[in-house]
Parts: sequence; C-alpha cells; structure tokens
Amino acid sequence: MVNAPQKPLKKARPWRFYSILLHRYLGYFFLGITVVYALSGLAVNHVDQWNPNYMTEKQQVQLAPLKDKENLSSAEAKTLYQKLGIKQAFNPQNVFYPDPHSIEILLSENDKITLSTETWKAEREQIRRRPVLHLFNALHLNEPKKAWTLYADSYAIGLLVLALTGLLMKKGKKGIWGEAGIWTVAGMILPVALILLYYR
Repeated sequence: MVNAPQKPLKKARPWRFYSILLHRYLGYFFLGITVVYALSGLAVNHVDQWNPNYMTEKQQVQLAPLKDKENLSSAEAKTLYQKLGIKQAFNPQNVFYPDPHSIEILLSENDKITLSTETWKAEREQIRRRPVLHLFNALHLNEPKKAWTLYADSYAIGLLVLALTGLLMKKGKKGIWGEAGIWTVAGMILPVALILLYYR
C-alpha cells in the first residue's frame, strides 16, 4: 500500500510579519482621522495670523446723510438694508452709539452694521464659521468629549503602535541599529533643539 504524500508543515510566520501587518491596517484604519488632525494642526499653528474657526466678511455702502443722526427713519432703514442686500424687516437686536460719530446696529451676535455720521458710510461685518475646518478643530481639541474621548485616546495609542511597528519593520543594516535608527535620531534632533531653545 502506497502511503499518500504528506503535506509539508507550514512554517511559523516571524513576529515581524505580524508587526508589518498591524502597521499596515492601523494606517488604513486611522487615515481619515490623521487627515483631520493634520489639517487642524496646520490651521491652529498659525492662530496669530488668522482665525482658524471663524471668518469675517465685510461689506461697505455709501448712504445719504440722515435727517436725524440719532434715529433711523423707516425709509432710511429700508434703504440701508436694500443696499446691503438684507431682505428681512428692520428689527435689530440693539442700536447704540459707541462714540459721537458712529452708530452701531446689532442684527445678531455675529452680524452688525457700523454707520459713520461723518462720512455716511455703512459697513456690515458678519462673522461666520469656517464650514469644515471649524469641525476639524473642534474634534482635534476634543470639544465633543464623551465617546469622542475614547476614540481620540485609541487614535493616540494607535499612533504609538504605528511608530513602534514602523521602527521595527526592517532588520539588519536597514533596521533599528542601522538606517532606521539613524533616521529616527535625526528626526528627534530638531524638536529637541527647539524645545531647549524656547524652554531653557
């Protein structure tokens, strides 16, 4: 009786194989949130140059002198709104006088008109949220709290795993004691130098 050929035994995969696999799929899984954090980080890094959450829109129009500097007639208010493209009825939250030559009309918390009684120029200033970036920044700063905190924590741990598995992907001359180690040390020199420079 002829014995059936035996199947060759499968070799155990080295741990490095699973490290590479983990690195790959964590990278896929966290790709979206990495984009969110990267764009938000770029935005808030330049907060002294611009507002990463809100944008200000300004619009100026020229008016004829008011008959009464302290009161807008209904006809004058209608003309002002028409020139600014405001279709609603004149019903502001407040009208006040910050100085002898200005009238401020508060339409809402983020929308106001300033009228100069010297030049009779009116300027409307509207503050609007940046549509997508405002949300990215809120997520980056963990404003939602609750379940988002758990997800953000898992992302932080995922980044650590990505860093460590990336460091151990290669062996030999290209590994941690060779090329990978040199690049790792090189990448640490600049941030450490900046920390010492600004916080010594």
